[in-house]
Amino acid sequence: MTEVKTYYYTDGNTVRQVEQPLPDRHTREREIREERERKRRQARRKAQAAMRRKRVYSMYIVSVAVALVGLFVGYINLTNSITTHMDNISALEQNISDLKASNSATESRIASATNLGDIKTAAINEMGMVYANADQIVYYDMDSSDYMNQYHNIP
Repeated sequence: MTEVKTYYYTDGNTVRQVEQPLPDRHTREREIREERERKRRQARRKAQAAMRRKRVYSMYIVSVAVALVGLFVGYINLTNSITTHMDNISALEQNISDLKASNSATESRIASATNLGDIKTAAINEMGMVYANADQIVYYDMDSSDYMNQYHNIP
């Protein structure tokens, strides 16, 4: 809707005189064009400001998405690393179990292969070893249960 401007003023009680001359048609059209152009520029500035805000918001959303993807990748790598270490630990425990079983089998084979009677006979007859007499055995009293200090040579 166009705005109508009045350029009259009242001088006295009935006479109306023109305060300033009415603008001609070209001037009015130019003013209307300038007003439209001013509104168009203002709308363009508002649209550009909105685009800048949208661009900043989009960059914010993209950076958050990249950060989340990075966190998820790190979590998956950490989970994979833990699984690998658990598998390695399981394999090492199985290896220890196998070695203990092998060690027990070897000990029992050695124990069954040696006869203590044969060892005693060989020690007494071949090596000349004898049992200790009662006067050769020395007993020591210990006050502490952990260790004993030796201050002199043992007789």
